[in-house]
Amino acid sequence: MLAACLACLASVPAVAAANEGAEQRIADALEHFVEAPISEQPITEHPEIPGDTFSRLFNISLSARAYLQLMTDPSKDASSAVMLDRVAQYYLDHPEEVPDPDSAYWAGEYHAAVLAKFGSNGTVRKGAIPRATEVKVLNYMLSYVKYWSRLDKYDFSLTHHTYYYWNSENHWWQETVTSWGYLLALKSDPNFKDTLLPDGRSMEEHYERTVAYMKEHMRQRARKGFFTEISSGSYAGRMHAMYYMIYEISPDPELKSLATKSLDLWWAFWAEEQIQGERGGGKVRHRKLRGLRPFSESHMVPAWYYLGAGARDLDYLKSLNDNAGIKANNYMAVLSGYRPAPFVAAILEGRTNAPAYAIMQRRVGRSAGQDENVPPELLKEERIGVGRAGIQRHKFYDLENSGVLKYSWVSPNFILGTNMRPPLDVREWEAGSAQGWWHGLLVASPGADYPERVVPTLIYPSESMGEQYAVQSDGSLMARKLNDAWTKSQDNRKYPMGVFISEGLQRRMVIDGDFIFIESPKVWVAVRAVGTDFIPKDDALSRPQARSGSFYMLREDTQPVIIEAAERADYASFVAFQQAARAASLVRQNGAYHYASLSGDTLSMFDDRSVPMINQQRINYSPDTVYQSRYITSQWDSGVITITVGGKQHRLDFMAN
Repeated sequence: MLAACLACLASVPAVAAANEGAEQRIADALEHFVEAPISEQPITEHPEIPGDTFSRLFNISLSARAYLQLMTDPSKDASSAVMLDRVAQYYLDHPEEVPDPDSAYWAGEYHAAVLAKFGSNGTVRKGAIPRATEVKVLNYMLSYVKYWSRLDKYDFSLTHHTYYYWNSENHWWQETVTSWGYLLALKSDPNFKDTLLPDGRSMEEHYERTVAYMKEHMRQRARKGFFTEISSGSYAGRMHAMYYMIYEISPDPELKSLATKSLDLWWAFWAEEQIQGERGGGKVRHRKLRGLRPFSESHMVPAWYYLGAGARDLDYLKSLNDNAGIKANNYMAVLSGYRPAPFVAAILEGRTNAPAYAIMQRRVGRSAGQDENVPPELLKEERIGVGRAGIQRHKFYDLENSGVLKYSWVSPNFILGTNMRPPLDVREWEAGSAQGWWHGLLVASPGADYPERVVPTLIYPSESMGEQYAVQSDGSLMARKLNDAWTKSQDNRKYPMGVFISEGLQRRMVIDGDFIFIESPKVWVAVRAVGTDFIPKDDALSRPQARSGSFYMLREDTQPVIIEAAERADYASFVAFQQAARAASLVRQNGAYHYASLSGDTLSMFDDRSVPMINQQRINYSPDTVYQSRYITSQWDSGVITITVGGKQHRLDFMAN
């Protein structure tokens, strides 16, 4: 079977492997996917919206499996066509679900790639899909673009440097790129190419203007701090799927080049900030406290098969059974010819003996409020899914005062990081930049499949918004709860603040009044409660969370908490480290907290929610550099990124044609 897979894929151009063993790992993953493909998933009630139909997993399971079979086993073309026929027929029979943001476009990459490679104009096996099935899929695609291809929204987004959305970032990109893939098929088909869309424009015009918008969107992300859903542990996977689709089927070389550069840049960010395959540093939309548990980044399977990093390996893939959200979503990547640029593997190798370094990135997150010039037709009330009606959620970002300085301290055996931002009221932030905040410490764990963690966090049942802020220098971090409310049901005052410590570190810790000390095999950690102490509070955790570690609540939970992390070689002994942590000066005066950190800098926070300070200087959240680290540098808004590793410089120029 594997030989047949590789023979079929021989027609897909591939870049040289980024590191030794990558091609074998990809082949192993593909062989497993072929031998144990996803089975059909049912249509159910929406897991979060009672009364709504939820067809996403049905769509993904059949669409992804059809693509997998078409790419690997021509003997199954007939069954693949049946799967695609069923998906298309379902949405043609249920047109009310086409606008549902939790439905159709979650498998758009597979529909577009199937027709581009196996339809009447296919580039891999032309005509492998029967014409009747192809026409049905095209009719479904037509119904989709009639709703989702919105040139007026793209035009308006361009007036805001593409930092306007009418949905969340990953949804917006899925909507847009799926429309592009469908338009590519429709404009090339004799039965559909002359069809006018509801705005009176042709398929060709919609396609060309969508291409232009996508190009500018990718350039702007590189120029202004990359994704607004910063290092999201799940949504990044859906963003990546769209880039893979562009890479696989774009006839426009510039569009494909921008997608390739975007993926290379993302992997470089990951490589300089990962430990045991998991990305450290500040994250947003890390929803439902997933970051308290191991393997919190569901999209990171490619880290193993591309680069041999992490434990989401073949055994992990074999454990997934019919998990469509992870397993089937990896079919596009594992079947793609894309490989990370060699400098990604070079960063991983360079980090094995590199001294500690800081990563600083200027990120976009602050809301610009409602634009009064929004065209009225973009503000109209309309149905946005089964059982859903309401005003569309418009997003505008403040690009001049972008508001977020992502900061990480990367040491050989730990990563401590946060998204530093001023303690503004929660509604000063865009929702996608306020939801599911994660920051803290990841510690290398010899012999384990994942890093251990120390996480300053609120414990909330499902979602929380704008719940903390922090200030950090090197291996010293001070964080604090914000008692803000996004809605009546999302009120941070209801949720306790404290520190989660994972099970592996818990066995190596002691609590001594207002200090928790941890002696791990590689790293020493001190956690300090400012003006209060810790109360064990495991009953606040869910059962899975409690199996992963323990929660220590701050008795007065609006007080700051401090984390100090150091390599063992930095101090003569654990006792010496403890003595230094206890001796660090902490002055509380007139509503101010001034902490002389072990990193040598004084960190300051204020009761009146003034901007935190480092050495009596307010933090500059909008520096001239957008990326600054040992490996990656770029000036704000330049679109030219320099990657330096192993004595060589590599240039990613997003502004070049």
